[in-house]
Amino acid sequence: MALREIRLDVRGLPPCEPMERILGQLAVLAPGERLAALLSREPVPLFALLEERGYAWRVTVLGPGRCELLVWRRDDAVAAEP
Repeated sequence: MALREIRLDVRGLPPCEPMERILGQLAVLAPGERLAALLSREPVPLFALLEERGYAWRVTVLGPGRCELLVWRRDDAVAAEP
């Protein structure tokens, strides 16, 4: 199965909206898919929610005011691949 990456740019949105959009997209994430979200800062408040809902994630700081959050189902080996 090939990995499919869903891209989402939530930079510059008002508080709570980036989290709501990310969670909304995760609700329809299919097996073999992962979400790549571009944010203005590391979404620390989101991490506990991801953990509770069975997701794994990785954050990469791309530069000032830019980071990428990759999220996948914890049990999805295909989506966890680098």
